[in-house]
Amino acid sequence: MYYFILIHIGSRVFLLNPSSGVPIYRQIVDQTRRLVATGALGPGDKLPSVRAIATDLGINPMTVSKAYSMLDQAGIVVRRAGIGMVVAKCGADRALAMEPEVQALVANAKELGMSRADVIAQIERIWEET
Repeated sequence: MYYFILIHIGSRVFLLNPSSGVPIYRQIVDQTRRLVATGALGPGDKLPSVRAIATDLGINPMTVSKAYSMLDQAGIVVRRAGIGMVVAKCGADRALAMEPEVQALVANAKELGMSRADVIAQIERIWEET
């Protein structure tokens, strides 16, 4: 059975799928990266508290804390005293939005024993076809 959980961040909504096989913390990180990269979340926008997300999702607060720590280490969000986590980066870094997909592509290619040149050639071919 598939179900989705919506989390509102200001006027934006996270769509989390606990049944997807992707850990919830990773979904939070990936969606935050994408929203920041596209400019949907801008510098200074506040993220919900760890407690609020954990309560809404019925998950361990450490799951949310892990996602926020990863975003903090990447410089995407910063912790502001008395405010909580806020977006630090601007939306100009579009490559940031693609990072999870590229990491998965590289891992898959390595697992299949493909060379870097073969992967790049395949990407270029598909790019031209679309």
